[in-house]
This record gives sequence, C-alpha cells and structure tokens, in this order.
Amino acid sequence: MADPAVVSQALADAWRSLLPEALGLGTELLERWSEPHRNYHALPHLAHALDSLRRVGGGSPTEQLAVWFHDAVYTGTPGTDEEASAELAAARLPLSGLPPAAVDEVVRLILVTIDHSPASGDLPGARVSDADFAILGSTSPRYLASVAALRAESPRLDAQFWRAGRRERVVELLGRDFLFYTDFGRARWEPLARANLNVELTALADSVR
Repeated sequence: MADPAVVSQALADAWRSLLPEALGLGTELLERWSEPHRNYHALPHLAHALDSLRRVGGGSPTEQLAVWFHDAVYTGTPGTDEEASAELAAARLPLSGLPPAAVDEVVRLILVTIDHSPASGDLPGARVSDADFAILGSTSPRYLASVAALRAESPRLDAQFWRAGRRERVVELLGRDFLFYTDFGRARWEPLARANLNVELTALADSVR
C-alpha cells in the first residue's frame, strides 16, 4: 500500500498541473477526500481513478476535474452524494476562471457516475465511468481490500444488513450487459471484474448458509 503522504503529495502536484490558478480549491478537495469517515472513498481511490482515466485515454481538463469532484461530497448516500458533488463543482469552478461550458461539462460527467451508464457515443462519459469503476477489474487482493474498505465506511450497519445490501449490489452489477464502456475497459477490466464479483457473490451466499 502506498504511503498516504506520498499519495497526497502526488495528487497535490497533479492538481497544480491541472488548475494552477486555483490551488486553494485543490487543497479543499484534498481535505475533503481525507475526511476521517472515508475508507474507500478516500485519496487512494481518487489517485487510482485518475490513473485509470489516463489508461482509458482520458485526460482532458473536464474529465480530470470530474474525477476530482465525483466523490468530493461523501456521506454514504449514493446518488445524493454525486449530486451534491456536482453542485460543489458548479459553485467552485467558476471562481477559478473555468469557462461556463467547461463547468457544465464537468457537472454532467460527475452525474454520469451515479449509475455508470453513459449514453452511446458519450466517450468522455465512458472514460470517466470506467475510471471510477476500474477497481472492479483489479487484482483479487486489491478488489477484496476495496470491498473491506467499503464495509468499514458503514461501521454501524449490522453485518446481516451489510451482506444483504452488498449481495443486491453485486447481483445488479453482474446483471448488466457491460460494466465498462471503453474498448480498453472491456478488454482489460471486464473479465476480471466479473470474476471478482462472482467470487464475492459466492462468498456472500456461503456466509448466510
């Protein structure tokens, strides 16, 4: 596991290259991603998603900013968190001098991460969605660590309710025609993601027997 200080510094450097005229905003975002209640939705996820965005051919400022903001607000409420993160981007980015059309595109891309189902032909949406979901197609140990981190973000949730909710989510993901929408994602991450999800589903079923 990478040193948190190293990850934080690398992200700070990345923000400085992306939007040097808004260093204060970068600091705010790093602080948000470092909040103590975060285990999965934390700096390592941000760093991994940005690297994954690069791997699927993304890298435009709007795509990078969408990844930076997509979980900037995190309360553990799917959908609502992304909407609040989009609202944060809409409020903060104009102050950095970003053109209105670019701000609108960042907001749109953040909202794609609610259901990870970009429209056909939406290549920026596909790249951002795949970058956020890339952890699903990682190595088995890394995938399992991400699931444990997700579980740690709900410490008050009874184990039985967690397993039931998680099983429902895994079944929903496996029922999709595609988890990834870029050529790279489908070739490199889709098979691994489905294998990881099936292994987890089996473990969840065994835990309730």
